[in-house]
Amino acid sequence: MSTEIVQTFVALTLTLGVGALVWSLASSKRRHKLIEDAAAARASVLRRSAAITAVVLYNLVGFADIYSTISAIESGRGLEANPVLRAFMEHMGDGWVIAKLGLQAVISFMVLWFPHWIVLAFFGLATGANLWVVHNNFMIAGLL
Repeated sequence: MSTEIVQTFVALTLTLGVGALVWSLASSKRRHKLIEDAAAARASVLRRSAAITAVVLYNLVGFADIYSTISAIESGRGLEANPVLRAFMEHMGDGWVIAKLGLQAVISFMVLWFPHWIVLAFFGLATGANLWVVHNNFMIAGLL
């Protein structure tokens, strides 16, 4: 098995493992309360619609982030600023894209599962910050 495949598997396992770890740390009573709160949040058509819209925008920005990062790096004018992602890029080659998409999928699922207004607010702020990064990457690449 190649090193890239092993490293990609480890990255995906870590990404998916974070959710499992959080889940396992919660008491049974807290888990049941969380499940009830999530179900109540999903029962709201407005929250479900807001969550779907937010997740679609988040993933569009995520794909743009991948494209803009590659563009900035390939232009010779940019470097990955995030040390964790830079390590993924150095050790996984193109496998970093799979790890990033896997993380996006997990985060998207979590937001759709629990579309509480606080979750949606923080998610919107994070998406906006990532949009700023995309804009910056395109500027560095000379595409804007």
